[in-house]
Amino acid sequence: MTDPVTLPDLTSDDGLRFQLTGAGVTVKDIRLELGGGLRCEDVSEELQEGTGCVSSEDGPDTVTLAGPFNFYLPDGEPSEGGKEPRIPPGKYRRVDFVLGEGGLRAYPRLYRGSNDWVMNLTLPEGTALGFEVPYPLTVAEGGSLRVTFRQATWLKGLPLGACFQSGDLPRTDSELLLDAASGECQGAGDRVREALRTQVGLSALPF
Repeated sequence: MTDPVTLPDLTSDDGLRFQLTGAGVTVKDIRLELGGGLRCEDVSEELQEGTGCVSSEDGPDTVTLAGPFNFYLPDGEPSEGGKEPRIPPGKYRRVDFVLGEGGLRAYPRLYRGSNDWVMNLTLPEGTALGFEVPYPLTVAEGGSLRVTFRQATWLKGLPLGACFQSGDLPRTDSELLLDAASGECQGAGDRVREALRTQVGLSALPF
């Protein structure tokens, strides 16, 4: 038994605080570039069902997983008892994948007295993402490769508090309309999506 994961708050540049009420992602067509001189023959005996390896004559070999896989982002665990991708022990320096059905979705919520509004942060199905590290990461037997979305960067550079007060961040009875923002928050939706796409870390967990 473990305690429930505490979801992080998200804060704009001028201190407007949102409570993250949920976040998840669906990924497919995962491609993991082997590093450290490893080739497909070095990992072939450790490939699990549904996992393959593509050889390249003029570049790194690549471990592949078709998916889709669904993850609850706060703890990185598969959603609702879904399957977990298994990769062979080895060295990896890059991961590429495509967002599957539902894409990436996060739901920060703003509370003001008895009122609250959700702000839907999403990347659509079909979005291709890729991340690499300057040196290969070693995944040991029973270990894993972890992709981390840096939620602290999602609202960076946006004065959402001032825009909320001035009306430059429009709202309905239940939702903040980030894509309709104007004034100092013009283009806020695109800026957040750019952070979702690019502000990502790659690390290896020992077990």
